[in-house]
Amino acid sequence: MPHCPPGRRPPLSDASRSIFFGANAARTGHFEGTGPLAVKRARWKFAPRALVTTRNTPAIHDGVLFANYDNDRLYALDLAKGKELWSVRVGGASPESLSHPMVARGLLFVVGGGQCHAVDLGTHALRWSVSCDSEATSSPIVVDDVVYVGTRSGAVLAIDARTGTEQWRVQLRCGGSVQSAVSVTREQVIVGTCQGFTQGHVVALDRATGAERWSVETGSMSHGGAPAVHGDTVYALSGLGQRLHALDLDSGEQRWAYQTPGALWGAPAVADGVVCFTGYHSRLHAVDEETGKERWSVALDKPPASTASPTIAGGLVYMGARNAVHAWTLRDGTERWRWRAPYRVTTAPLIADGTLYVGCDRAVVALA
Repeated sequence: MPHCPPGRRPPLSDASRSIFFGANAARTGHFEGTGPLAVKRARWKFAPRALVTTRNTPAIHDGVLFANYDNDRLYALDLAKGKELWSVRVGGASPESLSHPMVARGLLFVVGGGQCHAVDLGTHALRWSVSCDSEATSSPIVVDDVVYVGTRSGAVLAIDARTGTEQWRVQLRCGGSVQSAVSVTREQVIVGTCQGFTQGHVVALDRATGAERWSVETGSMSHGGAPAVHGDTVYALSGLGQRLHALDLDSGEQRWAYQTPGALWGAPAVADGVVCFTGYHSRLHAVDEETGKERWSVALDKPPASTASPTIAGGLVYMGARNAVHAWTLRDGTERWRWRAPYRVTTAPLIADGTLYVGCDRAVVALA
C-alpha cells in the first residue's frame, strides 16, 4: 500500500533539551551525535550503598545524570565523575513501581508510588504529585509543557507540567493496563496496553482532547516497552505474540508484521531505514523499515533483561545482553566492540557526547 516514506514527518522535538529513554518524544531510540567507537574500561561506576537494582533508563540534563533504584530513591549524579550530588525519595518500594525519568522546564518527572511526581531541580523538593494508581509504572513524556502518562488501571492522563493540573484523563475502551512508556507525535499520544501475558492493544489518542483515534489489537506491551513512531509508521512489539507490527500512524492499519520464534520486549529503535529489536530468544533483529524483511540478525550469548532495549547513534546499534554491552554496525550487524559489565545489564543505553550510559543490577556505568 503506498504511503509517505519514513522520515517525511520527523519526530516531535520536546522542549527539554534533555536526554532520556527513547531519545525523543516519538521514542525512536535514535540519539543525535555518535557513541563510543571502542571501549576498554568504564569511565565511572555508581552504586548506592544499599544492594538495590536499577531497571529504568536514566536521564541526562545540564551535566547531571538522574537514575532511580528500587529502594524508591532517585539519585542525581555528576555526569563527568559519577559522584552523587543529591537524592530524593519518589515512592514505590516494589521492584517495578518506578518509571524512566525525564527532565523539562527545570523539573524532573518520574512515576513512583502510584503518582506522577515533578521534582524541582533547584530545591530538590516535590513541586507537585498527581495520583495515577497504586502500581503505575508508565514512563511520562513532556511536550509543550504537558506531561502525558498512563496508568495500570488503563487510563491516560495529560497534566500541566508547571502546575500539576489535569487537562484530561481518559479511560481506554480496550481495557488492560498502560505499562508502556508514552510516545507523542504532533497530533497524537500513542500507548501500548497489557492484558494478561498475551493480550494488548496499541492505542492512538488525540493530543488536545484525549479522544481515541484508533485502537489495534497487537499483543501485550509491558513495563520497559514503548511504541516507536518514525515518519508515518508506528512500530510496536507484541510480547508473547512474538511479532513486530508496523502500523499506519493515521489509521492504525497494519502495513506488515515480522514474526520471531520467541517473546519480544523492550522498545524498537529506528534509524536510516532499519528497525532493531530483541527479546527472550537471544537475538538482535534488524529489519527493513519499508518492507519488514530481515536485513540481518545476530545471536546473543544469553537473553537480554526484559527492561533492556537497543539504541542507535552514529550508524551503530548499542545494547546490553546479560553481563555484556555490545556495539554493532547498523548497516550489516558487524560487531564493533563488546564490554564485560560487572552485573546484568538492565536498561537501554543513553548516548551523549561520545559516551554511553547504561544501568546494571546495582550500578550505573559510563563507557567512553
